[in-house]
Amino acid sequence: MKKYCFTAFLFLCLLTSACHKKLITQPVESIPKTEEVKVDAGADLSATGAAYRIDSIGIVGDVLFVFVNYSGGCNEHSFELISNGKYAKSLPPQLSLCLKHSNNGDMCKKLVSQELKFDISKIKYQASKALEIKLGDKSINYNY
Repeated sequence: MKKYCFTAFLFLCLLTSACHKKLITQPVESIPKTEEVKVDAGADLSATGAAYRIDSIGIVGDVLFVFVNYSGGCNEHSFELISNGKYAKSLPPQLSLCLKHSNNGDMCKKLVSQELKFDISKIKYQASKALEIKLGDKSINYNY
């Protein structure tokens, strides 16, 4: 019985440690800013492109980290972060973003995990010191 309980406990420990969100531990100065948010007043925020899943999001300084999973592995995939520039009137103001995924015809089935980094400094709401960013089913406060 002890052996069974120990095995069950060990299995639960392994299971919970495998299902954690990634944490951002880099100092702000060492984070390279890669892509900028594309602001287009006519952007369709429902057009997300090829299938993907957002695992988690985080902000360090002016960099938005997006951890995604998608199916592929044979071709290079690209992501674009898009805003229509329409802020919701609330405290703090809210801005919805769309992450558009292009799989470049990749039909492979390998599960790929990727960390994306976006410079979000140009989407600051000028009349506020904070902004709530909504991306898919995730939201995060951006304080500046």
